[in-house]
Amino acid sequence: MQSDLIIKENELIDPSMYPEEQRSLVEDFNSRIRRLTGIITGIGKEYHTIWVINSNTKKMYLYRSTGESTNRYAVELGFRFDDYDRFIEEYVDRFVVNSIESIQRDVRLDVVFSRIKDGELFTVDYMRLAEDGNMSYHQMAFALAGEPGETENFILAFRDIDKSIRKHIADKRYLREQLDIVETLSRDYYNIFKINPQTGDVVILKLDGYVTKGMEGAGEKIYPYDVLYKQYVKDRVYSEDQEWMYDAISLDTINSKLKDNSEYVSSYRVMDKGEVHYYQFTYILINAHIPNSDMLAGFKNVDDIVASAKERQNLEILASTDIMTGILNRGSGERKVIDAMANNKAGMLCILDVDNFKDINDNLGHNVGDKALRGIADVLKNTFRDDDIIFRLGGDEYAAYVMNLNDEEAGKAVMDRVFKEIAKLDIPELGDRKICVSAGAVFCKEGEKHSFEELYKLADSGVYESKKASGSALNFR
Repeated sequence: MQSDLIIKENELIDPSMYPEEQRSLVEDFNSRIRRLTGIITGIGKEYHTIWVINSNTKKMYLYRSTGESTNRYAVELGFRFDDYDRFIEEYVDRFVVNSIESIQRDVRLDVVFSRIKDGELFTVDYMRLAEDGNMSYHQMAFALAGEPGETENFILAFRDIDKSIRKHIADKRYLREQLDIVETLSRDYYNIFKINPQTGDVVILKLDGYVTKGMEGAGEKIYPYDVLYKQYVKDRVYSEDQEWMYDAISLDTINSKLKDNSEYVSSYRVMDKGEVHYYQFTYILINAHIPNSDMLAGFKNVDDIVASAKERQNLEILASTDIMTGILNRGSGERKVIDAMANNKAGMLCILDVDNFKDINDNLGHNVGDKALRGIADVLKNTFRDDDIIFRLGGDEYAAYVMNLNDEEAGKAVMDRVFKEIAKLDIPELGDRKICVSAGAVFCKEGEKHSFEELYKLADSGVYESKKASGSALNFR
């Protein structure tokens, strides 16, 4: 019988379409279709290939196939090996690429019947690798082909449960590495989403934890990233971490983090029923070799790994650190400055902006730009004191709150040292080009009450004035 035949549900085959020596097979197939009863509602619509197996003889008969290219090889395999045990052994060995040993155990005939004998549907999810290198999430479903205790037949059905993330990958070795990552994420994380980095479209792959308002269960429905991004942060994230989190998981930040790394991980805190819990997010490119590849995002509770005060402290440090530069991120830096001012600690707030940074990125590449960003952060760490607060505001902008500094002469001396060290940065790709920064500064004197926003706006206006000068410059406000 032809292996690429399309058999529609409940449609018999005309024997006259086949050579005479094959017609008896077709007639036998039709007779089995007529006798088949009790197909579970919905299987015919959801699954692209359905086999009927006799539990005693273990013989397999094709009930339905859509003829899709994704299942053509599996259908051919079924015609070649019509004994269930042999077919399932060959299928798992050829097409399944994750958790092979556990899947082989789960699909043994005795195990399958123990799961479906009372009329239940039993499913096995796995990663499928086709002959042409395509990857997709697949599912096998098993069910009785009739009422419990009244039938010897059972159903084996197949479907692709996430066609939208299937990618053609020429390098199968690289694909297997990616599958290991995907499987680890699926095993460890409660909620998993697939995200298009350009459009922000979100598809829910797994939703075993907190369900964000405006979202439903896993499926093919597409959500805007703002539902996950803004609504989740607003409703779920601890108030002190919200501002940082808005920046940390914005699409701009994530796309920036994943330009040179295939994985972006950080931690944050969640408020649940009046208690603070520690959580972790991970964003992973599905295929780092393909530009604008879709990414997976996973969220999980990590309270169980924070077993001591030291571990909690380390996790808080991780959550407050800018991964690119190693200094404080904007949220934690601002909080420290606000705390310092609230405790009447005078100082100078200085904002620094890299001159012509876009030109560096556009003409020399993001790798060079990232080296410049890290180099400036190192200068700030080495130039300022341990008590001073230095942090990255985002992009090519930094901030420093210099404790107990309250006059322009001292402030200028400090910033001159910073400018000189930045000019000494050795980045071979820059050639003779020197990195320059424009800075603005404002003082918070003892006894004065200011909000961070007020000081930031004043210092930022100083940056604007400094941009008018050539080379590194500082203006006070």
